[in-house]
Amino acid sequence: MSATEIGCMRVKPSLDVMNEDTPEGQILSKLYNYVVVAPGGPLRVSWGVEVEDPSYLWAFFDWDSLEAHESFARTLGQEAVKDLPKILTRGGFTKHITATPSLPAALQSTVTQVVLAYFASNPSPTVADAAIARLKDWEENEIEKVLGMEALSYGWGLEKDLPVRGGSADQRASIFLSVFGFDDVDAQRDFRESLSLEKLLGRIQATEGFVKLEVFSVCFRSTSRHSETLL
Repeated sequence: MSATEIGCMRVKPSLDVMNEDTPEGQILSKLYNYVVVAPGGPLRVSWGVEVEDPSYLWAFFDWDSLEAHESFARTLGQEAVKDLPKILTRGGFTKHITATPSLPAALQSTVTQVVLAYFASNPSPTVADAAIARLKDWEENEIEKVLGMEALSYGWGLEKDLPVRGGSADQRASIFLSVFGFDDVDAQRDFRESLSLEKLLGRIQATEGFVKLEVFSVCFRSTSRHSETLL
């Protein structure tokens, strides 16, 4: 079964990791363009910093399977990431999600709105299904009101021990991730301030086991095994 690795890392102060004219930007670009052509590497990588707080770097890696990622990490992974400590601080996380097939389209849009919902660890199948059902119901009733949206994808994390941003050092949770791809920044900003998004967040917060929400936007850059880097 295919899986998407999701990583969140902190950028060292004063570094512009998305600018390929800087040494730090070259480190990231070379790394991600290398792994997609390396034997056993991911099919696709998307990366970018939060617009609201550029000290947070997010990366999504599409793998043939969870086992494929684990195998790559054992063989070439350590060599591939050897330069990351030069630009990133310790901390963050690397986990996995299973998302709907439209995830690549959402990440390759001009700007992506991300809704990251933390839930109590190890939610029951009933809770997981309820969160998805509420998002689907919102999609059926509200998405026509949202202008400029190109793609919507969502999914639950596979692991149940993600660190909660702003929580205690030992606080862990499951995540339900929703990503919305927009064709321009103005459309995304309108959505961020809309009643439609407010309704969606309310539905997520009303789901059993809800802990916390993080809502932010990212302008991702992507590269894949069969294409050049997309800006």
